[in-house]
Amino acid sequence: MSTTPAPATERRENHKIREVFAQACALLAPIVAGNDNVKTISNFAMAHMVQDHFPELTSAEVHIVILTVEKIHREERLQAILNKKG
Repeated sequence: MSTTPAPATERRENHKIREVFAQACALLAPIVAGNDNVKTISNFAMAHMVQDHFPELTSAEVHIVILTVEKIHREERLQAILNKKG
């Protein structure tokens, strides 16, 4: 009887997003921070910015990036990611 754990399989998807996420956070951080009280820049405009910087992402992937950055900003975790980036 073996007690060796089975190798972990990668369950996450969206590998392209993972590759650019820290850079996208840095790009969008000032915008989402400025949007706290009043939505000064729309998600449509942010989508164009992200698509311009990361043309390899599909529109669905861009949408995921924006929603995730907004969520982690609301949860006050964005700064930790920016600090980790380095």
